Amino acid sequence: MTDSCAPDPIDGIITLPDTLDLNFYTPDIAPPPPAPDNGRRINITWQVSRYNFATTDGIRVRIEASAAALMPAKIFAYLTLPIKPGAEERVGAFDHVCSPTDLEEYPEDTPIADMRPEWFRLNYVDVLLRSRAEVGAFIRDVVEDVQRLKTTLDTADTLLPGGQIWIGTPPAP
Repeated sequence: MTDSCAPDPIDGIITLPDTLDLNFYTPDIAPPPPAPDNGRRINITWQVSRYNFATTDGIRVRIEASAAALMPAKIFAYLTLPIKPGAEERVGAFDHVCSPTDLEEYPEDTPIADMRPEWFRLNYVDVLLRSRAEVGAFIRDVVEDVQRLKTTLDTADTLLPGGQIWIGTPPAP
């Protein structure tokens, strides 16, 4: 590493000339501690319909979240969409596992009236997929996303020192 790319010893920022600043944890700056084990948990169960290659064109998958502690069970984000393009009748369509921000912003069960887009949260996903490979990948993805949500919520429980600045004249000592 040349002198023009040396890390800043105070905040761990590496400045590369004519590029973006990147912030890495360096040996001088300890990484954040692991997420605490605070008892947060959620139970994820899934059910799958039978599939016969010769006679079945799809597989139904239902994933349900229950028995949540220190987090809501309604963690699946739905967006209200028209059944057909241009139609007035609208239904909820599963979109993703919620982020912590989604948990704060999206209401449970039904969208807020006259809000666009119309997001809401449920405790289950019920989808129809084309193949066993899609089913396996879908279940793995949902489980990974729920694990990431739980870890993020655990990590957010502990705040680390970030800094302080006075805006205006600081008080006399």
